[in-house]
Amino acid sequence: MSMQPEPTALRRLSHIELFSSSRHHLGIYRCVVVTCRYQAAARPLDAAALHHALGRVVAQQPMLRVGILGQDTSQARFSHLASVDLRDHVAFTTLECGDEARYEELLMETQCWHHDQLWADVETRAPWRVVVVQPGAHVERATASQDVLFAFHHAIMDGTSGRQFHELLLAALNQPEPCPSSGETALLAFPDPPRLPEAQEDVVPFRNSISFAIKTVWNELGPRRLRARAVVPWHGAAVDFGLPHTTRARAVDVPPEAVARLLAACRAHAASLTALLHALVLASLARRLPADQAASFAADTPISLRPYLGPGADVALRPLLRCLLTSTTHAFPAHVVAALREPAADPDALVWDAARRLKAELAERQASLPADDVSGLMQYIGDWSAFWAKKDGQPRADSWSVSNIGALPSPAPDASWSITRVCFTNGPMVAGSPIGVNVGSVAAGTLTVTISWQEAVVPVELVDGLAEDLAAFARRPHETGEFAA
Repeated sequence: MSMQPEPTALRRLSHIELFSSSRHHLGIYRCVVVTCRYQAAARPLDAAALHHALGRVVAQQPMLRVGILGQDTSQARFSHLASVDLRDHVAFTTLECGDEARYEELLMETQCWHHDQLWADVETRAPWRVVVVQPGAHVERATASQDVLFAFHHAIMDGTSGRQFHELLLAALNQPEPCPSSGETALLAFPDPPRLPEAQEDVVPFRNSISFAIKTVWNELGPRRLRARAVVPWHGAAVDFGLPHTTRARAVDVPPEAVARLLAACRAHAASLTALLHALVLASLARRLPADQAASFAADTPISLRPYLGPGADVALRPLLRCLLTSTTHAFPAHVVAALREPAADPDALVWDAARRLKAELAERQASLPADDVSGLMQYIGDWSAFWAKKDGQPRADSWSVSNIGALPSPAPDASWSITRVCFTNGPMVAGSPIGVNVGSVAAGTLTVTISWQEAVVPVELVDGLAEDLAAFARRPHETGEFAA
């Protein structure tokens, strides 16, 4: 048997890419999944058509044809993969079940399974996979459709790129070109090393004041006993690396007419959909958790740094799939939570108050970026394994995260293929938020809110109740004009 050549090292991982690579090595964050429902005007998607379209996407996107060298170190580098065999990355599966509801349950279980898998041979195999899922013959659908699951290592791209991947795949499927047989298109050759998108810190001009840098580094890396005592919000169970990595998730589909009503209400109340979802999660958890367990909350919002690329960023590399990401935190102090628990409270007024405040906070944070941002201080973390080890056994910093990857464009009326649903999950954040609220949608179509968590970190009854509340909150404004029952 011939020896495989050593992979060629490319650029070092950026600090935000190391953030994810180090978590994968420790098994505490494994992948992101974006699943889209593809509807065909003619025949269903088969291996030949998928390989043909996917091959063109892989050829366009260098982050889909790299591995990771030294993932267990803080000096990890991407590796050039001279070939990609799509048969190693693509699978088709049929979920046998009796009805549509059971199919949706099995589909979510499939998505959760992918979150629990580690990427093997990341030095020589690109860490992503595509699985085409469809129901068995017993499930009748008005229109034929298949769910295309895209799972990927967070170090090679972020959630927004996961959505863009599906846009690129859809465009490739809709380009009328002769489709060769699957075997002819499965093995892709890339003899020349690719030009990768730049590291985040090389193209985003972070500007951190001395006071912000000292405060942030001290709070993160300074001796715990010497730091100022902070209010600890409700955060589920403490970080525990010993818990099994078992992903659980619930999806809430909001139909187009209800989405349109929510968006109109957001405009009328000077809010945004992301801010409103934070406020609705707050209202639900404040009602379902007792005051002695959850006096206050905190939440996290990821922010794409694509709008903040500096003039030195290569214009040709801007559209590429990549990881450009930071986040901001919101506090919900005790008096805000207590107001929602008052018997005489006006839930709608309090929800909109919170949503307006959060939209203003997000707008203020986005206006100040990339100044005084924690992502610009990651260079001071010299040992990522030690960084994560310090979090084991400690309280979590927040209560939930709302991550919105935005909407896919509406399909063209004459398109052969269209996407009708987007289901996005971050998976368990073992050392982060106990509850992930993940949002994806199709323009003028369905919006899907998926709640994900690690088993045993929060009670399943609590998340089931949150899912029920979000479904009701999304439905009622369209039916009655109010969130409250």
